[in-house]
Amino acid sequence: MAGQTTTLAVVGVLLRQPEQLLTDAGDEAERDRLALLAPQLLGITLIGAAIFGLVIGSYRGDLQYLYAALKTPALLLLPVLIGLPAIRAVHGACELEIPWSRMALAALIAVARTAVLAAACGPVLWLYLSIQPDYHRAILALAGCLLLVGGPGLWTLIRALPAGGRNRPLATFASLAVLGVLLAQSGWLLRPFVVRPRAEVSFLRPIEADVFSSLASTRRAANGDYRGWEARSGGLLGTREIDEDPR
Repeated sequence: MAGQTTTLAVVGVLLRQPEQLLTDAGDEAERDRLALLAPQLLGITLIGAAIFGLVIGSYRGDLQYLYAALKTPALLLLPVLIGLPAIRAVHGACELEIPWSRMALAALIAVARTAVLAAACGPVLWLYLSIQPDYHRAILALAGCLLLVGGPGLWTLIRALPAGGRNRPLATFASLAVLGVLLAQSGWLLRPFVVRPRAEVSFLRPIEADVFSSLASTRRAANGDYRGWEARSGGLLGTREIDEDPR
């Protein structure tokens, strides 16, 4: 991508052909490309994820705007940072060696693309939250948006890694599984993003259960299998009201 060094140009390449940000000219060229693009890719990630976090925080409002905007970039960055050594080890076990510079650049590209897609998805999520869904449906909407934008990001990372080798399908499957689980569980540890109706706004909540059992319970509750509360939200610029179930 000779000559395309502005942040807007990088965003455009991320959306159209993210593989153009890579180079096959050798390890030294890869390290130079990493040093050149890392600040821009991190900046794009922080801004895009923070915008998405503001939209999530609109469900509750008040301090949750700030809390969600601060935590959403970590939600995207932490799973990749934690999972990279495991992914490299998996590829090594499958006889697919990956230089750290290639791994780091591929990860930054994937996370930045996810953040851009999340920011683009923000208006749709905001419109949905503005119609005042109940708490459990808001949770499922958030999870659905993360799946929608996380899938292309994960696939971008996998495609950015060196191709070839008879064990590549196994390495790809294992890498997707590792990153998917890390992303889901990191979101659970960093919660709340959508704050419970009768809970105080807090930066983090105590560890309990796990993300998969929680989502299963939320899905049942969204279908009416629960007793408790109804949440109402005024959207991105609105105010938050909490109505307790009179039962």
